[in-house]
Amino acid sequence: MTPLRIAVESDRDWTELTRPDAVTPITRVRVGSLGEAARATNRSSTPVFVDVDVHLAASVKEAYAEYGAAHPGWRPGARVGTIVHPGTASTLANLLGDIAVTGVADGVTLRGPDIATLVRELVDTVAPRLGVEVALPA
Repeated sequence: MTPLRIAVESDRDWTELTRPDAVTPITRVRVGSLGEAARATNRSSTPVFVDVDVHLAASVKEAYAEYGAAHPGWRPGARVGTIVHPGTASTLANLLGDIAVTGVADGVTLRGPDIATLVRELVDTVAPRLGVEVALPA
């Protein structure tokens, strides 16, 4: 299994935190489900990064409440045109592990309201659980 590549995006600034393959261009997809992401990955001749909107909190219940307040009309399980993950660093690690193991995508682009906290959680909690090396953006 190839390690999952991880990037973050904030204000249109995209940064890969894992060792990028500078030679091979990537394809980014923004889709509403992991199934759609897998189909895009299977069709692509380049590595595919799927966008995931992330909202981290101390508990899943808190993350759902905060995400729902920021996105009126959203509810768990709602299809909103992008993969959404309100949860904890632990549940994010589980999701990314599932994406890696099943080959849904070669990488992920994580987007969220607080990129600094997201990156810190990636470095401290998520990447070690996945066995992935990440580096802080310069």
